[in-house]
Amino acid sequence: EIFHVASLPGFKRLPRQLVPNERHVMHPPVYLYGWTISRKKLLKYAKDNNLRRYVQKMVWSNGDSDSDEVDEDFEPETVTVYDRCLTIETALYALAKDVGLEIRYQCPLVSVLARGTVLVASFFALYSNYQLEDAPSRDEVTTLWEHLRARVGVTKPPRWLPDDDEFRWRQRCWQ
Repeated sequence: EIFHVASLPGFKRLPRQLVPNERHVMHPPVYLYGWTISRKKLLKYAKDNNLRRYVQKMVWSNGDSDSDEVDEDFEPETVTVYDRCLTIETALYALAKDVGLEIRYQCPLVSVLARGTVLVASFFALYSNYQLEDAPSRDEVTTLWEHLRARVGVTKPPRWLPDDDEFRWRQRCWQ
């Protein structure tokens, strides 16, 4: 089933059957609207625009690595490390903000089913079929697409693709 769903090309427009409806017994799978995007290009964009993000990380070391004795008093050391995921997310938010658009989806870089496989963290999702009320206007999407094309080389129009975790129909839980 997953290979069949992954081999579908994605939708330009969301079919009515995939719009959630409280009256139906079954909930449709989660479909996300956005673009396949290169993480490498996003990292370059972040570097070029001073958007790199760093985090503090605790590293435990015993100080004297030449010692054969086991030292019970390991001292934690705080080091600053480059965070690629946070950098990519920051770049996506910045690109949207450049055109006055607020990203409504919780985590904009997601994994989807496409091209016969799972595209891991390579899809810039604006919203899902469960967030249609908060969807940006068509003009806002077009403006963002033009900006993405100019800044990070996104050439294909946005599509609806299935989420890699919630791609199955599921029964409604009645209360």
